[in-house]
Amino acid sequence: MAEIDTLELIARLALAAALGSILGYEREARSKTAGLRTHTLVALGAALFTVAGAFGASEEGGDSTRVAAQVVTGIGFIGAGTIIRSGLKVTGLTTATTLWMAAALGVAAGVGLYEVAAAGGAIALFTLVLLGSLSPSRMWRNSRRLELLYQPGSGTLGPLYSAVQDAGGEVKRMWMSEENGLRHVTVSLSRVKDPEFLAISRMLAERDEVLEIVPPPRLEPDF
Repeated sequence: MAEIDTLELIARLALAAALGSILGYEREARSKTAGLRTHTLVALGAALFTVAGAFGASEEGGDSTRVAAQVVTGIGFIGAGTIIRSGLKVTGLTTATTLWMAAALGVAAGVGLYEVAAAGGAIALFTLVLLGSLSPSRMWRNSRRLELLYQPGSGTLGPLYSAVQDAGGEVKRMWMSEENGLRHVTVSLSRVKDPEFLAISRMLAERDEVLEIVPPPRLEPDF
């Protein structure tokens, strides 16, 4: 392996940290569990492991490709910590994925693939920002999904149907399952705007038999 100047190695670390911070800034702006500092440190750490492993391996006759494999294994532990399950709802999957991506950017920068690392960071940011705004739940806000966990026997679905019809909407699909005496229902609604959807959620949350509702009712609609 050709000898590389120390400044070149520092530049690789700086690029990794910069690319990781871009992803982290987007996550922190959305108030996610892992933000600017976490993503920056993950990318920087991955790059540092890669640089140290690559040059250490070249001097000792080892295999530098093992370093990247170990980084991927290690980042799974951090990513798992960002995934949170609260009742019926699982959050943090995208943040765990961006941490995994930050590690990949760090490895790419660490081995000196500047253009590839920069392009990967740009594509990742494009996916998070632009494709996120094009998701069906944002493009068609009148199409909503509601999940309920409740004790059957109190006629819960009747008021739900009535409220949806009063709002000018329609129940398109319904999935239902029962376990341990509780009923889990997922309802797909159409032509229900945010204020009406919020009112329906609040109405259901106030019923005694309803144990959990996703998304939970808020003080204001989430625009």
